[in-house]
Amino acid sequence: MDAARSLLGDDALAAVGIDGPLRPDLTLTRSGRACERRLLRAPFHRHCKPGSTAAPMGQRLHAEATRLAVSLRRAHPRARIVEAFPTAFLRTMLAADACAAVPRGRKSQVYWDCCADTGVLRRVIASLYGVAPAPIVRALARVSHRDERAAAICALTARAVELEVATPIGDAQDGWIWLPPRAFLADWARRAL
Repeated sequence: MDAARSLLGDDALAAVGIDGPLRPDLTLTRSGRACERRLLRAPFHRHCKPGSTAAPMGQRLHAEATRLAVSLRRAHPRARIVEAFPTAFLRTMLAADACAAVPRGRKSQVYWDCCADTGVLRRVIASLYGVAPAPIVRALARVSHRDERAAAICALTARAVELEVATPIGDAQDGWIWLPPRAFLADWARRAL
């Protein structure tokens, strides 16, 4: 929380995206969730398949994401806390044939590069921030570490949810994974929803 305070100063936190499974009431579950099941089906399963909250690794990620969200909620009770899935956010903005088969563990990096190269990253930033995206895009171009890129996509996800333009997958009981604004979804992703 000290890091958030140092970044925000006196400003209020409006929204935050967390790359991990979250339920709306910030309680834990041992079951798989509707949003995960949706992304495990075709055509999403080929491009951006999530882990299941029911699996051991998913349980650990769910517990840590929830712990962070509860802490943020205490410190910033008015902030919107949302579940981000950076790989899915990026991949759903790319055409079905935009990337050849990408090995597991490299998807987020490859999808980031494709989104930057095609200009969709620049366009979504302009849409979400209402500014000429050049300064933000230049700053993001210097980001090369996978976790820092994921954090940037979490911030874009939170901004899209805050503006009420993000595309939700899921339900009110078990939560939503938030994707880019519908206008930025590739045809294959839009049809699949």
